Amino acid sequence: MKTYKRFVCGAVSLCMLASVSSCGKQAKDGDSKTDGGETTTTRQSIPTDPVNETLSGFDLSVVEGGDAAIPDDFKFECEAEKGKLEGGGVMDKAFVGEFTGEGFAALPNEKSVSFEIDFPAEGSYDIKLRSAADAENTNASITIDGDSLTTFAIAGTEFGDNTAEKVLIGEGKHTIGIKAQNTPIYIDNILITPAASIDPAQYEVKRTLCNPNASEETRRLYNFLCDSYGKYIISGQYASDNMGLESREFIEIEKHLGDYPAIMGLDLIELSPSRVAHGSGGGINAIINAKDWWLNQGGIVTLTWHWNAPEPYIMKNGGAWWQGFYTEYTQIDLAKIMRGEDQEGYDLIVSDIDAIAEYLKDLDDYHVPILWRPLHEGGGDPKWNNPWFWWGSSGSEAYKELWKLMYDRLTNYHNINNLIWVWDGQSADYYPGDEYVDILGYDVYADAGDYSSKKWYYDFTRDCAGENKITAMTENGTLFDPDAAMNDGTRWGWFATWNGEFTLKDMQLPGEYTSMEMWEKIYSNDHVLTLKELPDLKNYPLDTEKYLEEHPEEAPK
Repeated sequence: MKTYKRFVCGAVSLCMLASVSSCGKQAKDGDSKTDGGETTTTRQSIPTDPVNETLSGFDLSVVEGGDAAIPDDFKFECEAEKGKLEGGGVMDKAFVGEFTGEGFAALPNEKSVSFEIDFPAEGSYDIKLRSAADAENTNASITIDGDSLTTFAIAGTEFGDNTAEKVLIGEGKHTIGIKAQNTPIYIDNILITPAASIDPAQYEVKRTLCNPNASEETRRLYNFLCDSYGKYIISGQYASDNMGLESREFIEIEKHLGDYPAIMGLDLIELSPSRVAHGSGGGINAIINAKDWWLNQGGIVTLTWHWNAPEPYIMKNGGAWWQGFYTEYTQIDLAKIMRGEDQEGYDLIVSDIDAIAEYLKDLDDYHVPILWRPLHEGGGDPKWNNPWFWWGSSGSEAYKELWKLMYDRLTNYHNINNLIWVWDGQSADYYPGDEYVDILGYDVYADAGDYSSKKWYYDFTRDCAGENKITAMTENGTLFDPDAAMNDGTRWGWFATWNGEFTLKDMQLPGEYTSMEMWEKIYSNDHVLTLKELPDLKNYPLDTEKYLEEHPEEAPK
């Protein structure tokens, strides 16, 4: 039956692709409009089964942070020059401010100072460091027994207190290290004390989507995401070539870990009109497998769009047509387009959005809700201000105008109501506003073996919005330790590992960045949701509080 259903989804989608490619102009010319500019094109919604709301036994218990087993009076305090230096040196010249003790540790790139400490119990500890760096807001690492544990930021170039909060450390003797990353750092002293408990209120988010006409299944999915935020981290994986369950990533994960990730990541890149014009294939697989994953497998779909720029703007600076989403290989002035100074460019951008809208409409008509992640990584790296995709390269104002244009075009013109809008512009300047964004994200590609919670990226992203929103790791290379993340409050809504080398090596799990041991820990962790652990999302309550009032026996204990 599953094979038959997938065949039907595929056949319908292929028919739809043929219709879009051959009749696109006719459809646009033929759409009638209301006075408000909305289309009145006839669409056929596929019938669904009646809803019977249920939590499916899903546990909504609050997860506390901290550990009462740690004695309140525990304290480790030491001058940095007393620690073990690995490649650094002790200095006594106050060129980064006055220091305590006899001097301070000066650590060049990749060098560290470490301390042997006996911890009385497993739990959360705050590590306060009087520290400085050669540049403001420099990241440095804390290691445990040589392995990366977490990242913290050093704010200034003169000595001040900088703290890594709620670091999970096991009972017994451990070597705690402070390691420079890409900028020299200076450590005056270290103080370790028990951490305060995490306040669960920080994971309470607004329960309404920015599209007031969001479909029922989309609202059910979003309510589940709100319920699970802060209690669970949802597992996700991008499928290479949009092959879904037939991708090597999904085959290997299920074979070795006994389950699939809860979220399937797919990319609309090959459906970009300029790529279709050059004969790219396989784009429709994203639509086929999105339907199958939600309708037949009960999983969650996230879609991104590596938007190949319109034809006149690609193949620049020696780039090939398929590199048309990179700044380097396009010649498009988005700011000029959004100011109304390039009408042809504006029309081409709108035409591209309209082309993608036809596929999103199809998913909407099949009642497939989407974690929709367009215009990703718009600001590039916030530290270097280096947008590498064309939609961010003309600056933040043009990017925000493009986001609003896309939102308005898809939501109000095309009446597409199955999208949960996920923004990961990676720069506060690129944030288009709370009214256009449902969920925040950041794409984190850490060094191989760096299993820290990536707290800096989490906190940075949360601070971009004006209100509290779910914050997700919308792409990642190296995975992170879920125990550390839950413990220190870096409770990503989900992660979504990119395909290829980040998951596989020689077509097998694990890839080059995350060990098999960590893969196994993540997929077996009580606070990481895999596909089998998802509740029935099609019947998930629209209002959990009301549902629990009517079903008190299912309330968390």
